[in-house]
Amino acid sequence: MRSVFYPRLINGPFGDPALYVHLAHRGQALLFDCGDLHALTGRELLKVRAVFISHGHIDHLVGFDTLLRTFLYRDLNLQLFGPAGIIDQLAGRLAGYTWNLTAGFSFVLTVREWRGERLEETVFRAQNGFAAEPQPGRDCDDGLLYETPFCSVRAVRLDHGDICSLAFTLEEPLHIAIHRDALERRGFRPGPWLARFKDLVLQQAPGETVVAVPLAAGGSAGVALAELAEEIASTERGMKVCYVTDAAPTAANLRKIVALATASHLLVIEAVFAHRDLPRARLRNHLTARLAGRLGRLAGATRLRIFHHSPRYLDRPQLLATEAQDAFSREPQDGP
Repeated sequence: MRSVFYPRLINGPFGDPALYVHLAHRGQALLFDCGDLHALTGRELLKVRAVFISHGHIDHLVGFDTLLRTFLYRDLNLQLFGPAGIIDQLAGRLAGYTWNLTAGFSFVLTVREWRGERLEETVFRAQNGFAAEPQPGRDCDDGLLYETPFCSVRAVRLDHGDICSLAFTLEEPLHIAIHRDALERRGFRPGPWLARFKDLVLQQAPGETVVAVPLAAGGSAGVALAELAEEIASTERGMKVCYVTDAAPTAANLRKIVALATASHLLVIEAVFAHRDLPRARLRNHLTARLAGRLGRLAGATRLRIFHHSPRYLDRPQLLATEAQDAFSREPQDGP
């Protein structure tokens, strides 16, 4: 399967949590958590269309100002999703600046917080000095926060001490593979038209819909959607990426994580402590590397990527990776 999601941990396993996911052929990206973002270029930041915050701890939100600074002069609407309380937290951040010269700015920040049953919404407009404008919310008991024709993001609430931390899955509704040999055989030139073709298939457009296809020899030809779908493409289950961080090692959390990550192609999950430090992990409400690997194995994930390591292991950087991979590959001899 050719990837349509290109995830990157911006700050590596020991740095602030921030997962940047480039969406292939879309010119767009999604951001999961908002730690230090200085490693991203302005061009990369401006591709972000939605941000998903697990919770409001400083290492997960400190990059918000960098994001805001980059978007401020743009005619864009940035969507941000987070747990209960995120609207007030960001309203406070925005109120900490003076906005007397932004009347002509068109940037809009839309913040939605998921409270388990409801998704509440508030809009902050640059032209209004980012004054909070509450909007009608909607029921959202299934955790489906974000949906487009080509991807969706769903969340579950995990306990992190006395607060809630959100874990997320990014899913492709249907994976459409393009057969390059078929393109060459028909004399079709690859290009942006393939993204539109995929969207039409995902939207179940009528088979007689005509698609303008550029030709390798020059010019273009109108081809029916059904004919194209049969000749140049095949479909399979869509890609799934799961992101989990800041979760207490409780039985309830572990069950939720396995259910969320089931059959994921990639599980990106925190591994803060070594399992020999499980008492500390319980005290700090974080997962161990062994638990991270075991959860990936139980969920049937294809690949595992761990992050959010405690700095206490900086002198042994491979310890957590080895422990997680061992648990991911086989059942540990002793229990959790």
